[in-house]
Amino acid sequence: MNEFFEAVKDSIYINLIYEDRYLFLIEGFGLTVFMTVATFLLGTLIGAVFCRARVSRRSWIRKTVEMIGTLFVRLPTLVLLLIFVYLIFSNIEAETVLLAIVAFAMKTGAYIADILYAAYKAVNPGEIEAGRTLGMSRLKVFRFVILPQIINYALPTYRNQLIITLQETSLVGFFAINDLTRASQVITSRTMDPYIAIIITCVVYLLIGAVSNYLFKLFDRKKHLKEGRDYRIESTL
Repeated sequence: MNEFFEAVKDSIYINLIYEDRYLFLIEGFGLTVFMTVATFLLGTLIGAVFCRARVSRRSWIRKTVEMIGTLFVRLPTLVLLLIFVYLIFSNIEAETVLLAIVAFAMKTGAYIADILYAAYKAVNPGEIEAGRTLGMSRLKVFRFVILPQIINYALPTYRNQLIITLQETSLVGFFAINDLTRASQVITSRTMDPYIAIIITCVVYLLIGAVSNYLFKLFDRKKHLKEGRDYRIESTL
């Protein structure tokens, strides 16, 4: 048993302490979180725009956006990265990280557009008509009738999409970008001992996913509490 603990201690020293190799993992962790958040926020914006275009009254806009969304969904993420880095933006001086974020965001946006569109179609048309009958403007109908239901329907799948986005960012190591996965590969190549670096990488990914899931649940809980307070206030009037 003592030999086992000594071996683990030596492995931790070689993989993390020697030559300050833990800094690779810290840098990779920061870049992974940054890329995930930036991709997801930009992808949400793109998805909202795509979803709005898919309910446009002009058929050519709907068909064009559907075709673009299908293209991004069906292309493998790595192939999409290659297209963005080596074809579309090959003559433009830009950081590979930024190009990767744009590529990830386009694919994420296509998925989020599908999520939002499905949630929109799930809204009862009778409630929309009722809002218009009561004299509400289109903006107010969207804000008070459509949007709350879209959030309610889309939130579970939207939350899962964040985890998918986090997982997909691990592909940037293919372009020598030092994300968390790439950092573990660099350490492994120097120590020829894959266990510690890979285990730490797995644990960190699991923790990021758990924290993001907790934040979404916290948001959902606060939303329900607010709805409950609003309902009690309306009931007393």
